[in-house]
Amino acid sequence: MSNAQLILLDNRNQPLKDYLVAVAASDGITLRGVEVMASPAKGETALLKAQLVIPPLEAYDFNLKKLTDATLDRFEIEPEQPLTLDELIERASEDEAVREALRGSIPKLRTQVEKLLKEFLRSEAITLIQQRRTDALFKLKNLAQELKSKRLVCIDIEATDVCTKPEADIIQVSICDSDGQAVLNQLINPGYDIPANEKHQITTEMVADAPFATQVWDAIHQALLNADHVLAYSTESDFAYLENTAKKKQLPFELNYSSWLDVAELARDLVGAMRWHNDRQYWFFKTPKLTDAYEKIIGEPFPGDAHDALDDARATMTLFQAMLAKGEQADIAPPPPKPQKKEPAVTNNLLAMAFAAAKKKS
Repeated sequence: MSNAQLILLDNRNQPLKDYLVAVAASDGITLRGVEVMASPAKGETALLKAQLVIPPLEAYDFNLKKLTDATLDRFEIEPEQPLTLDELIERASEDEAVREALRGSIPKLRTQVEKLLKEFLRSEAITLIQQRRTDALFKLKNLAQELKSKRLVCIDIEATDVCTKPEADIIQVSICDSDGQAVLNQLINPGYDIPANEKHQITTEMVADAPFATQVWDAIHQALLNADHVLAYSTESDFAYLENTAKKKQLPFELNYSSWLDVAELARDLVGAMRWHNDRQYWFFKTPKLTDAYEKIIGEPFPGDAHDALDDARATMTLFQAMLAKGEQADIAPPPPKPQKKEPAVTNNLLAMAFAAAKKKS
């Protein structure tokens, strides 16, 4: 009979930090100093050691049982070379009696893993993430009601440079309706050779016969004015491209930014990873890329070409509708009102004011 067993080794030198929990929540994490050892007997040389990999906590709804199952289903002896628990036991020894003893110690290992995961789930970071998601769902729930019967369009723009550069010019504008049908899909000739850019695949040759911005501006402008709300994945940049074009070329511009809805902001609150800004000492949420948000929320591969404006506009509209559906289906109560700061009572009594000031100073 073998005394072999699986043991969780936790050689960390300090308690689990909240910022590490935040990383684990979105991406999963491999903790330095935490390993699983297959040992023939207590005190004897290990048969095998493997790294414990904590899976993305939010992907398993922060559920202890689900997380424990997922953690026990993946170990690493070499980076990016995952092993299941059964495979780890098989590699630890060829002796069937040893393997059987290792399998018999799995319940004990499970208890140890649960204890470690509870440390993650007790973190303040988890509470902050869950509150952010709840607030996002409540906002989407209200939006779903507000936007019924409203005419929505979604826009995406490709340009020669980022919107903060004055010299940046639009080279493609795509607008789709709520059904994903193209309202407008137009290449634009900027009047000069298009510089190489990783953010799009549009070349000078592709726009050689395309109209200039001044020639199609009325169609673009009117398509946006006809909508009750304009969607975009990062409204600031798309709006800025249009506004800057109108200023540079002295074109009419009557668009109202308050009627634009930023799908990127909504996706950030719903699925964006939380991180700690060490220099400024505050938590923040990262805005996911459109492709990442689409795949995480919808659970399907991103359709089309992520660098084509029409494909991006359609994907953004589909993503937005999926988020609205999540909001409608969510069984959530309104968030509690934030406590109001009590304003000090106003008084003209100089003695009372002096007494209050002295008390505050003491």
